[in-house]
Amino acid sequence: MTGKTLNLFGIILVACVICLCGVVSAATSVSVLPSVETVAPGEEFTLDVYIKPDTLVAGVQFDLNYDCSLVSIGSIEEGDFLSSTDSPVMFNPGNIDNDEGVTTEIYGTLIMGDGTSDEGTFCTIKLKASEETGTCQIRIENIILGDNQGDEIDAVTYDALISISEEEISDRDNDNEEGTELNIIDREDDNVDSPVGEGTVQTAEEKTTLQSIQDTAESTETQQTSAPEAESSTSNISILTVAAITFLALAYVLDRKRK
Repeated sequence: MTGKTLNLFGIILVACVICLCGVVSAATSVSVLPSVETVAPGEEFTLDVYIKPDTLVAGVQFDLNYDCSLVSIGSIEEGDFLSSTDSPVMFNPGNIDNDEGVTTEIYGTLIMGDGTSDEGTFCTIKLKASEETGTCQIRIENIILGDNQGDEIDAVTYDALISISEEEISDRDNDNEEGTELNIIDREDDNVDSPVGEGTVQTAEEKTTLQSIQDTAESTETQQTSAPEAESSTSNISILTVAAITFLALAYVLDRKRK
């Protein structure tokens, strides 16, 4: 091959590599916050469903799943995630079934407008702990996010862990901040009042159960996120290989014509 042909091939190949490596997968996060909460038996408390978009979001729908023997949902109120756009919003607090431990068809959608890319609280859930002690998850299921054209948006969800305990501990807040890493995301609005009564503690058995649930959830999340990344990486390598072969063949043909 001539020097000019090789130089042209090199430039094109580098451009392909840069384009392929610049593709980064992203997704809107939907989280139940606080991600870890400790309450006393019979205590009323609240959780927020908090959304961090990576693109314009015009509609949200999901279900909630929970252990009805440990917690019950009293009501679900609309947050400011969609209403902050000053556009009309259709909001449905869902169908609460505390006998089955599910709340279905919680949704909100903009009636007009392009959507919002600002993070915020989609809804606030008011719950009550049972008189029993234990730990349970508040899970987001069947999540659907859409834009103003009705196209679905990729989303990743983060659940919450609720611990119901009768014992007391003075440094419970420090344990929640430093001792747990499950489903915690940064959020701009940290001025959320915590309804948790001061001085609750987890027994050794409950701490072990809580850690086990956390490890399981973290493992599940890792498996869910690693699969698309591996698939994307394999796809990029395949495309790059085909591009390299194609340009090598083109360079060879051009070189033969020159001779």
